[in-house]
Amino acid sequence: MMILKRFKTLLGILLPPLLGRAGVRLEMAGVGLLLFSCTNTAYDTGDSRYSYLRTDFVEAQTNGSAKFISAVTDENKALTFTKPLSARWAVKADSTYRALLYYNLNADASDSTKVEPLTAQYVYTLTPAKVKEETAVPTDPVHFVSTWKSSNGAYLNFCIGVMTGKADSVEAKQTIGLVLDSIAEKNGHPSYYLRFSHSQGNVPQYYTTNIYLSIPTKKMTTGSSVRLSLNTYKGWIYREFTW
Repeated sequence: MMILKRFKTLLGILLPPLLGRAGVRLEMAGVGLLLFSCTNTAYDTGDSRYSYLRTDFVEAQTNGSAKFISAVTDENKALTFTKPLSARWAVKADSTYRALLYYNLNADASDSTKVEPLTAQYVYTLTPAKVKEETAVPTDPVHFVSTWKSSNGAYLNFCIGVMTGKADSVEAKQTIGLVLDSIAEKNGHPSYYLRFSHSQGNVPQYYTTNIYLSIPTKKMTTGSSVRLSLNTYKGWIYREFTW
């Protein structure tokens, strides 16, 4: 069964992507987030330092100085780093973060699990929360890019595009969250109906910025399923996955 975390308000303040966040605020009042592709591929042509560049969604671990020293990929491959990796958003020591890791595979010819870390982009981690029926849940539209289940079944991931631009007020910030609408029985197994929540927060809609999000699903039982609904600029869409 999923671990469901309640929180006082549907949408919380911006926090680094420590596993288990229920709601977050997107800092998009000024400069937008970095843009990345929504595919995980290895570039293996040529023979330069970056010929073995690879990107993976990972659970990355920090040391006592809040620097990343290791990670576990969604294929359950454990990686150790040739050097600590710093990230502005990783501020908590001895912690685990959800991230998109860019690294060099050919760091140690004798050990394929020892890699050279290059950079890491944080991935928003959303935990479903129940809200009261009378609660107004914002569902401002986003651009849908893709959704997929991690190969190890530990996460349901999706990539969306949010419209953003430079706002006149520092109070203008977008917020996102995840609502558990209901739990139904399907073929003798629980089916979780989740709704993505998004508030534009008076942020101008000048250009699109892609962001990654992950829903922890390690506690899902075999046969259980998730039905995710999102409001897009083309209307509501629904994606369903079974474990």
